[in-house]
Amino acid sequence: MIQNVEEIKKTLRSKGLKPTIQRIKIYQYMIEHRTHPDVEKIYNDLVKEIPTISKATIYNTLKEMIEKGLILEIPTENRLHFDGHVQPHCHFICEKCHRIYDLNVELCFTKRQKINGHLVKKISALLKGICVECQKRTK
Repeated sequence: MIQNVEEIKKTLRSKGLKPTIQRIKIYQYMIEHRTHPDVEKIYNDLVKEIPTISKATIYNTLKEMIEKGLILEIPTENRLHFDGHVQPHCHFICEKCHRIYDLNVELCFTKRQKINGHLVKKISALLKGICVECQKRTK
């Protein structure tokens, strides 16, 4: 799902965000890199292209994008990771290699707005275990 710069600008504007070069590059990075990066990874990759970018700019931009529904936040034990894939899905974290995988698991409540009368605004499912690759290595 690679978007060109004009599509990214249009998406940012539609969410009430001014399409600055930093916002464009951060959002483009998030939709092109499906690796669930943390701020450190995003910074290390983008500083090569935008030497003046700061970690504070990245943190603030990611926070805005989360609030606007453009990206997801994945809290792990040590740090926050981020996901540019916002369609309903779950995350699986490997306890050995710490890689985060997208899982397209059908949750019974993904299409409901209310559960037992409670208004559901956000759903977050995080599964933990040992990934296929790590299982292969231990055999």
